[in-house]
Amino acid sequence: MIRNSSAKGKKAADQRKKLKKQRKKLEKLDFVQDFIPIKDITHGIIQTTDGRFIKILEIEPINFMLRSGEEQFSIISSFASWLKISPMRLQFKSITRKADSDKHVAMIQEELAEEEDRQCRSLGEGYIRLIKDVGSREALTRRFFLIFQYEEIRRGDNDDFSQIYGMLQTAEQNAKAYFLQCGNSILQPRDPDEATVEILYMFFNRCSCVDEAFSLRMNRVVVDTMAAKNRVIGVDPIPHIRMAHFLSPRGIDLTHYNYIIMDGLYYSFLYIKGNGYPGMVRAGWMSALINAGEGIDIDVHLRRENRSKTIDKVAQRIRLNRTKLKSMQDTSTDYEELTNSIQAGYFIKHGIANNNEDLFYMSVFVTVSAKSYEELMWRKQQISDMLKSMDMYISDCKFQQEAALRSVMPFRQIAPSLEKKSQRNVLTSGAASTYMFTSFEMSDDTGVLLGVNRHNNSLCIVDLFNTKKNKNANLNLLGTSGAGKTFTLQLLALRMRMRGIQCYILAPIKGHEFKRACHRIGGQYIKIAPGSPHCINVMEIRHTITPEMELIDEMDYSEMDSMLARKIQQLMIFFSLLIPDMTNEEEQMLDEALIKTYADFGITHDNDSLYKNRKAAHPKMKTMPILGDLHKNLLENPMTQRIAVIVSRFVTGSAQSFNQQTNVDLSNKYIVLDLSELKGKLLPVGMMIALDYVWDNVKADRTKKKAIMIDEIWQLVGASSNRQAAEFCLTIFKTIRGFGGAAISATQDLSDFFSLEDGKYGRAIVNNSKNKIILNLEPDEARYVQDVLKLTKTEVRSITRFERGEALVYSNNNKVPVVIKASKEEQEMITTDRAELEAILRERQKEKTHSA
Repeated sequence: MIRNSSAKGKKAADQRKKLKKQRKKLEKLDFVQDFIPIKDITHGIIQTTDGRFIKILEIEPINFMLRSGEEQFSIISSFASWLKISPMRLQFKSITRKADSDKHVAMIQEELAEEEDRQCRSLGEGYIRLIKDVGSREALTRRFFLIFQYEEIRRGDNDDFSQIYGMLQTAEQNAKAYFLQCGNSILQPRDPDEATVEILYMFFNRCSCVDEAFSLRMNRVVVDTMAAKNRVIGVDPIPHIRMAHFLSPRGIDLTHYNYIIMDGLYYSFLYIKGNGYPGMVRAGWMSALINAGEGIDIDVHLRRENRSKTIDKVAQRIRLNRTKLKSMQDTSTDYEELTNSIQAGYFIKHGIANNNEDLFYMSVFVTVSAKSYEELMWRKQQISDMLKSMDMYISDCKFQQEAALRSVMPFRQIAPSLEKKSQRNVLTSGAASTYMFTSFEMSDDTGVLLGVNRHNNSLCIVDLFNTKKNKNANLNLLGTSGAGKTFTLQLLALRMRMRGIQCYILAPIKGHEFKRACHRIGGQYIKIAPGSPHCINVMEIRHTITPEMELIDEMDYSEMDSMLARKIQQLMIFFSLLIPDMTNEEEQMLDEALIKTYADFGITHDNDSLYKNRKAAHPKMKTMPILGDLHKNLLENPMTQRIAVIVSRFVTGSAQSFNQQTNVDLSNKYIVLDLSELKGKLLPVGMMIALDYVWDNVKADRTKKKAIMIDEIWQLVGASSNRQAAEFCLTIFKTIRGFGGAAISATQDLSDFFSLEDGKYGRAIVNNSKNKIILNLEPDEARYVQDVLKLTKTEVRSITRFERGEALVYSNNNKVPVVIKASKEEQEMITTDRAELEAILRERQKEKTHSA
């Protein structure tokens, strides 16, 4: 009985111990905050619990792989120069995740809520569906970080925060200067503390940060803390809350040997073995890892050694190895390894002593993440296979998942056990080859979507009107016949219109291709041609100065220059195009006839004489004369008889459709001007009528965005055109920036585009455009633009191999290969492909049959 009781007591004691251990384990898992080694964040500097001071900088990448060989060499050289003076211990980090298009979508939804046109709203909804679909399936985004720590010179320096701050700021400025030479910029946040906290929050809460912004998390933690301490918000002071409470994930599960679960996401960690690198690597080899796909993050740890101490150590190691080698048979298995070690020692010694290089210890970690265990294992296998194809060999951090997680945290600390297995010694040139800021993204939330970046699957969203990035908003679209120029031009126009941007499209040929989209979006289609029912009265003086511009310029434009004088000046250009050999006497008589014609309608140089009611919300203009009224006055003067005969073509001849009042809606936000039926002398005349109207509207309000789009511009500036029409086009590209607008052109037949007056106009238009979209070109065409656009051989090779709908987007000196994406609604509205049109016809016929 005593034994039995003793046994029962022992069993109860064991159970108590077991429960105590379980409780301790649960307590460890419950307090995730203790896992995050952050004590405080001040002025963007992280103070860790082990007494270190960390700085995190976010770096904007460049499109390294599309640069020429010389440019790549220059970038790596600048990076190597910085490594020589950088902090001794560095961590480079890249994070890949699904593209966040929420800001862009929210902006579109806000603008569509104010849109009055039902058809435009419908198009916008299709555009939003496209962004969400592309974003959820294929679009990724990457962020790059440089992490370094304060290195005390003497013991006790850690007590002086001003010295710590100063030295970290100096290191940041040095990095900024050298990265600028590489083409990278370091982001300068307004609030360094907020930016640093946001980076850490995103790292620890990869799932939660998508649905709960940091500001919401912060409010929630404060409310929960106040409730837990029985305090009243707004009455009681907020107690001190550790920074880790705001940043900690929902939980970290460290109980598995080959993966962890953090914030509901599965993670596994790999490292490249110290002896798992090939003998030589190319510059920018890290880009293959960076662009490996979703759920792949890369960390590179570099530790620079003291040069003088390194030379002594290497020399000592060489002597020791040579001594070992003498006592060893050449048939020994270690003989070859020892020989290689001696050769490597001489290589390092030579590099340090003669090539001014430093010795670094490098460790590369790969973090694989996924939403499920099966997906995690699949991605892990994929990245392993990819690295093997690059002659690199990796190892899994089995039973060391916690140490691996600590090593990839953005705190510049690597677990000693993993560092020993993963570190590889490299000279400065080898360390510089790890330059990872190569995955450039052209994604501006305030712009319009063009498509998906072919290199890294990021969204390509371009804002031509972003004056902080672009010197002007002009754009050239170049491509061979059938490459998709007109499709891309219309896609851009429709998306700009959807954003509320005023669009004017000039179509010198194939104007009918724009008619379907114009009708579907509720635009105004104007056909300028003899016999057309549409007319823009070339004699019309329009009210163009808005109250907003009078307010900005602080002047009353009604008291400024005569609007009649300006109009007559434009009309003199119109008639000089019509009659190139007009004499000085005829010009003088024409000027007088114009003044008399306007006077017959009560219009003088007094600007008030133009209005029936100047003070109305929309000022009411008087009835304007037409060409027929001028023709009567020209007939009365013998000196203008010749002009009258030529003008009669527009009054009683085949082009009399030009002789009427304006009968189209010029206030529409989407206007297509079809000039495709104008031939010979009528083409520059039609251009003048179109541009006279467009220019009046462009200059009216410099605060509003507007775009003039000219399709097949080679017809107007090429060998088959004339100097006056080309001058019109060039004037637009040179001066529209000053009026807050964008000039956009599309052209094929590049040999013709650069033909008129030895390519003067074609080159000037290209040089006055900071943005280009280059679709597929034939090899001969690519050679025409290679010199003008300063394209590399790699870029030319890519352009000549593009499929339809693929393009090189060139903006602000950065180039990105893009697959153009259109929604189903947009595709139906603007496609010119015969097979697609046939399919649409069959679908419509089927719908018609069912409805009947």
